[in-house]
Formats: sequence, C-alpha cells, structure tokens
Amino acid sequence: MSNAPKFSLSVQGNEQRDLLVLAFEAEEAISAPYEIVVDVVTERPPRELASLLHKQAYLSFGDQGLHGHIYSIAHVKTGRRLSHYQIVIVPFLRYLQHAKNSRIYQGLTVEETIRDVLKGHWLLKGLHVQFNIGPEKPIPRECCVQYQETDLHFLSRLCEEEGYFYYFEHSPDGHQLIFADQETEFYRKHTSPLMVPFIPINGMAAAHPVIQDFSVRVETRTSRVVHRDYDFEKAHFLLESVKDSEVFSNLEDNIYPGQFFKLPDGSVRVNRALERHRADFKLAEGQSDQPLLRSAMPFRMEAHSDPDWNATWVLRSVHHSGRAPHILEEYAEADSRLEPGRIAQGYRNTFTAIPEKVQFRPALKHPKPTVLGAQTAVVVGPENDETHCDQYGRIKIRFHWERNDSDTPPPTSRWVRVRGSFSGDGFGIVVLPRVGMEVVVDFMNGNPDDPIVIGCVPNNVNPTPYELPANKTKSVFRSRSSPDGTAGNELHLDDKSGDELIYLHAQRDMEQLVQNDLRIEVGNERLETIKGKSTTVIKGDEHRTVTQDRKVNLAAGDNLNVANNSHTRVGQVLVVEAGVEVHFTGGQNLVFDAGESFSMKAGGHHLLMNSAGIFTSTAILPGGVPIPGSPVNPLSPGAVNPLVAGHFDVSRQDLTTRATPLTASSRASASATPKACDLDNLFSD
Repeated sequence: MSNAPKFSLSVQGNEQRDLLVLAFEAEEAISAPYEIVVDVVTERPPRELASLLHKQAYLSFGDQGLHGHIYSIAHVKTGRRLSHYQIVIVPFLRYLQHAKNSRIYQGLTVEETIRDVLKGHWLLKGLHVQFNIGPEKPIPRECCVQYQETDLHFLSRLCEEEGYFYYFEHSPDGHQLIFADQETEFYRKHTSPLMVPFIPINGMAAAHPVIQDFSVRVETRTSRVVHRDYDFEKAHFLLESVKDSEVFSNLEDNIYPGQFFKLPDGSVRVNRALERHRADFKLAEGQSDQPLLRSAMPFRMEAHSDPDWNATWVLRSVHHSGRAPHILEEYAEADSRLEPGRIAQGYRNTFTAIPEKVQFRPALKHPKPTVLGAQTAVVVGPENDETHCDQYGRIKIRFHWERNDSDTPPPTSRWVRVRGSFSGDGFGIVVLPRVGMEVVVDFMNGNPDDPIVIGCVPNNVNPTPYELPANKTKSVFRSRSSPDGTAGNELHLDDKSGDELIYLHAQRDMEQLVQNDLRIEVGNERLETIKGKSTTVIKGDEHRTVTQDRKVNLAAGDNLNVANNSHTRVGQVLVVEAGVEVHFTGGQNLVFDAGESFSMKAGGHHLLMNSAGIFTSTAILPGGVPIPGSPVNPLSPGAVNPLVAGHFDVSRQDLTTRATPLTASSRASASATPKACDLDNLFSD
C-alpha cells in the first residue's frame, strides 16, 4: 500500500533500538485506559527484556503514535537468531487498578478528590494531569467514600457520576491525562476537524488515507430523568429535579437518592444524567486506514453518498491494527519457524463516533460499592470533650479501616446521625454515644456515603456495667458523669426469681415533675433515710391515714403553725409530758371539758372537780402573780427550691391535663373526721 505507515517502538533507556515491530493492536476510547499490544522480534535474550518493565515506550505509526508504560512482557517463541516477544503498553492510569483502598473525602469537589488520589502514586510524579471543567461551578460533596475500591475504579466511578470524561494526548516524550465535561473540549487542540474522504473498499488501494466503511444506527434510549433526594435539615421540602427530552418522555429514569441538597445542583445532575442516556442514541461505526484518528478527536467525513453523513463526528473509540511482515522477511531464511506468510501487511482501524453536537457523558460502568451489613466504628471527638455532638445529636466516628487511630476526629470525619427508638417534635429519647465507645454503624441502602449509628457494643476497653454472666438477670441503664467522672446515674432491673428489684441511683440530684396525679402503693414496708433536711409544700389538703401505730422520734424541736383550726381526737388516752413547761394560750377562751373529773396538781397542792363538787387541798387565797409562760413562736418551714430551668422544658410540649381531679373533698369541716384513704380503690384508675 502506498500510504502504509512505518512502525517503530522506542523504549526509555533502550539505546540500541533493536525491538522491531512485527504487529500491534491498540484499543483506545474516551473515559477508558487504552491498551497497546505490540509483537516485536529481537536478538536480545529474555533476561535483558525484563529490565524494560515499567519503562516509558512510544509506538510510532504514521506521523504520530501512542505513548505509555510497559506493563508486561511475554516471550512467544525463539528461533535460531531471533526471539519473538509480546509487549503490553498502558497509560500510567492503568496501574491504579492494582491500588485498592478505603478512605473518606469530605467537602471536596470531584476534581479535588481525583487530584488527591493521583498525587499519592509515585508513577505520576513529573507527569501532567489537566482539568478543563466548566462553566458550571463544581458541586462539593458532603461526603465521598472510597470503599474497598481500586483507585482506578474509584476515579472512573466519580467521573461517571459527575458527568466528567477523560482522554489522553500523546507525544514521544509522554502522555497527558485530561479531564473535561464539555463537548467544546474536543476542539481545544483540534481547532478544525480532520478531513477524511469516504471511499468504499473496491480492491484498489487509495493514494491517501480514507474511510472505507461507515454505518450509522439509532437506538431507543431513556428520555426523561427524575432525581429525588431528602435533606433531614429541610424535612418538609421536596427535593426533586426533572429533565425531559423531546420524544418519548414516558421512558423515565427515576433515581433516589439524587445526591443533591439544592435545587440548582439537582438541575445540573438531571441534565447530565439525560445527556448520558442520550449520548449513544445515534452512533456511527466505521473502518479506515487513517493512522491519525484518535479517541476524543473530531473528524469530518467527505464524499459519502448520504449527504447527512458528510458531517463532523467525534471519535468515541478507535481500534488500531498494524502488521509489518516485511520485518520477518529479512530473517526468513534463518528463522522460518516465525511464519511470516500468515500476517497481512499494513495499518487499519475500526472506530465508533457520535455527532459533534451531542454532549458526551460516560456510561455508568463502575457501580458504587454496596456495604453488605453493618460495621462497628469508634466514636471520636476533640480533646477534653467526652460527648461530642451537634444540634441534631449527630456524632463523629472513625471506622476501623480508616488509617487514623486517634480519638480526635480525623479531617475526613463527618457528622453521622444516631438512630433513636423514639423521636418527635421536641419529644423523644436521646442517648448519645460518647468518645471512645464502639458503635454499630449501618448504611442507608448500603450506601457507604450515608452511614447511620444504630447502637453500641461492649469490648475489653468498654466492658458491661455489671460483670457477666454473673449478673445476667440485670437489665441496666448506667451513665457516667462527664467530664472525668468515675461514677454516674443508674437504673437497673434485676429479674432474678425471688430477688426481683428495681434500683435507681442518682449520682447527685434527682428531680421529678408530675403534671397531675402521683399514686404510689407499697405492698410491704417503705423505708426512707434523708441525711439532710426534708421540705414538703402541699398547696391543697393533706389526707393521711395510719391503720396501726404511728411512732415519731424528734431529736430536736417540733414546730407546728396552724393558720385556722386544729382538731385532735384521741380514742382513749392522750398523754402530754414536758420536761420544763406546758403552756396553753387562748386568745379569748380556754376550755377544759372533762366528762367525769378534772384534776390539777402543783406545788404540793391540788384542785379536783367532779360531780360531787370542787375540792382543794388548801383554802384559796387572794393575790399572787400569774406566770407568763413561754411565748408562742413556731418556726416556719423552709421554702422548696423550684426545678432547675431546662430540666423539664414544658415550653415545647402540650401538657394539657388529661386525668380527672381526685374525688376527695378539697376541704374538711372543722369538726369533721379526716377522710379515710380508700386503699382498695386507690389504683383502680
């Protein structure tokens, strides 16, 4: 063929240039690492070729070529003078398929995340990576997790999710990796498309490179995209974005979660999702002998019988094939076993292409990994903050697979919601895991970007409150004073048969607020020990019934102040004894009423009154001075301190009283018997 290009392979450090190209196959496409398989012959022994592994190589065909790194070398066969080898050349990006990792990125754009991944590889030092992203401002991701993915899979997935594509530019000195998101990128280097005429295969060789075969197919694709998402900080706000194409709008792709929390961001995502679905709606396939064709390159076809196809197209993929059997012919006599006759000569390629007006978006070929089941993690927080949370009770955690063993939050740590058993508008149950605890983490829909804490588990550092299995019948809720506490509050239920117990311990203070009634029934004894003072304020009546004896021992004084009447009734004997003085004072009257007799005794004399008369031990004499006695000055009880503000926040609750008032009379007449407590019906409600 008059236009057949010459093939050559140059390798970094190989000054002898003794690797002669016999044949090659190269596959390149947008958003995919290319692969070049080159068959070479050389007089070198196999042990010398192994030193070329990972070296840079440039395969030249025509006026240009493809650059990469030697990924593998395989010995095919050896003749008397020549050895046949197969060399695989790939871009540096391909090496990332051997680097598997799990890590968290927070608050970064996809571009920033990709840059961080790439900078960790020694192979990229000195090599150029370019980002041509715009004009939309990139959307930072609140959380982006690489979970048990190779770096190549992770980068490819991010590009596919974001609608970015990448391709390569080649030179003898290296290759560049370029990320972009607009179709105008294809014209950045190629300001005008390459003109390639169409001449069908007719058995005659053309004088210049041509397209020899070309066909177009159209295929049904999704025509409507709906993205929905949910933001718990805007729980009543519908996050939905919709994008329709011009035809068959009922072919809908409804996606949840849509990975957006602002409607403008959702609009960008649905637009790109629809562009992805429609990217290959119209696809051209062809064959040519033009060695300048490269993926992501525009070309314009000429001279086709269908004028609609004589247009500008953008190459999605190109498969290059080259054969140079004349290399073997030079050594045919010595190395006949290499069979030169079976290899056809020349260069050709096959390709796929899309119309230039179509916005290319890569297909979703790299799915996000799914976390199968729950994991455990460790709660982390700032130094000296044992309970670290935000206004929603979210905490920060460190997974065991993160490469950070500190109890302080790593830079990649994010706020994680904590599941509760009950949560409503200002009411519910809140128990926050503390720094250092091991928590169980599940993932919403298996999404590693969306963890949720569902519980805690003990370990050797954080054992159970009571030793097990010795205390296996106890159900325990024990807290720990914070910060730097060694004890805390506790409620435990012991269900051991014969020793059933409910135990409540307050490490410091305890407050109770009952909006209506409090009823307590004790089947046997009630024992109370108060080591300080006891103050009770009853703003209504007090009714108390003791069916047997009452025994009260006051080690000091007794003060009783009755604002109205005081009635005491004793069924048999009332005995009052004072070591010094008994003083009765009546503001108007002082009445002693005895049914049979009245007796007074003082100073060796006595006075007796009964039905028979009044009797004295001596005559009653005029004069004398009355003893004033001690004044009446009972001490007032101490005030009850109000509940600490915030301990019982009733401002956010509807605490309308639901129970009916007690049926006992709220007042008792001065002469009435105190109302007996109905113990049998006390708990009937």
